[in-house]
Amino acid sequence: MKNERKQIILQALAQLLEKRNPSKITTALLAKESKITEAALYRHFPSKRTIYLELFNFCDVSIREKISELKKTNKNSIEQIKILFFFLVMFVEKNKGFARILSREALGPAEKNVIDAVNQFFNSLELSVKQILADEKKLVAPAGLCAQIVITGLEGIVARFIRNEFKENPSSYLDNYWQILERSILK
Repeated sequence: MKNERKQIILQALAQLLEKRNPSKITTALLAKESKITEAALYRHFPSKRTIYLELFNFCDVSIREKISELKKTNKNSIEQIKILFFFLVMFVEKNKGFARILSREALGPAEKNVIDAVNQFFNSLELSVKQILADEKKLVAPAGLCAQIVITGLEGIVARFIRNEFKENPSSYLDNYWQILERSILK
């Protein structure tokens, strides 16, 4: 029951992040949306910061599992990066609340540990892309720079998705975006 309640709270936070200005989300509002008391909310999470961190960690684990799964395939490095890129964009499209966390828009100074976790996530993601590209012969620049370009593209897509208030799904232009990105990193 405890884990079920935690899931309800995390889902409520994700939905609120999708619908509202993140600065207006209070623990009272989150408790109301979760249909529990604010005291019960604090029994599951000691602070608002830990709720954000747990939501981020849930998404982070899903993405890391996908990276591990991809590395085990026999697909070439560019195909792996393309699959990962598409997966990440679609994940953000389906998890709009997570998009606000990834952009750090939903996070204030009180959530510094979550901001640090997001920064670490992007650093780790960039390192994974760099490792996947390490032996690719057709790169126009070193693998590290190509990885930066891929991750910067991803961050741009997330920012644009939020800026247009989730009205235009990134999947509608994803193939074109990937073609441009691929031309940017390959000879």
